[in-house]
Amino acid sequence: MLVVGALALTGCGGGTKDPAAYNNTMITVINGSEKHIADMNSAMTASDYDKAEKVHVDWEKALTTDIKKVDELGAFNGDAGFQKAVLDGLTGYKKILTEDYPKLIEVRKNKVDDATTEHALLENINKAFEHMANGVNKASDEFESRDNK
Repeated sequence: MLVVGALALTGCGGGTKDPAAYNNTMITVINGSEKHIADMNSAMTASDYDKAEKVHVDWEKALTTDIKKVDELGAFNGDAGFQKAVLDGLTGYKKILTEDYPKLIEVRKNKVDDATTEHALLENINKAFEHMANGVNKASDEFESRDNK
């Protein structure tokens, strides 16, 4: 979902954080969900709902780790805007995983003929992905223009 240019990774340690490394770390973390999104789409397209449920569990575990990683990374030199956008994106993914994907998997797995519910779930998932991607991309662009001078 997110397509943000990667910046060269340099050390983030020490007293003052390197803006390129910070940006790269944040984008790498949020883009880690891309593999899970692709795996989920593949499983759902193949009607392999056991695999979809496994992707769900693995993705949720990865999100817990990613949220912790972004929390630990902290704000950039006192500015938490970019960190907040990434955390919002990650918690948004987690919300979709706990609310919408289980319902969608269940509807499809049980061959429930409820096109309205299925469509609503897919619409909600897609809108949430778009909203999260836009938020992170906007925050990344603002961060780059402000902190990569």
